[in-house]
Amino acid sequence: MSIYHYCRPTQHSIFNELMRDFGRMDRHLVPRGEGKTSSEIVNTDEKFAVNLNVSQFKPDDLKINLDGRTLTIQGEQEVKNEHGYSKKSFSRVILLPEDVNFSAVSSNLSEDGKLSIEAPKKEAIQGRSIPIQQATTQQKPSE
Repeated sequence: MSIYHYCRPTQHSIFNELMRDFGRMDRHLVPRGEGKTSSEIVNTDEKFAVNLNVSQFKPDDLKINLDGRTLTIQGEQEVKNEHGYSKKSFSRVILLPEDVNFSAVSSNLSEDGKLSIEAPKKEAIQGRSIPIQQATTQQKPSE
């Protein structure tokens, strides 16, 4: 960002200039695509599903935990060789919808590294009519 933008009146705001510069820094500091774990969430009337590309991790490097409605997916990999040591990790925390059947959550890891976690939705409770019962009044015994 140059001082020229501050001296000359333009239709651009200083805030927009700063955000553009931060975006440039982000693109240089965080490489796109490398080490990225892409994810997709599907929430329909029939099921809730999370799909992750975890092809860079071995099955033993992955953990899935369900605590109440909180689904936690983690991956951690350590690589040691003669040149040094590196570590890759990711974590996703997802709050499941209330209408998910929590006891039926299942996961599947394909050969090409696609992790799929699915849970069917609970059956909707059908509405029904509730009859009104009248309370009977008891008469006091006469004295």
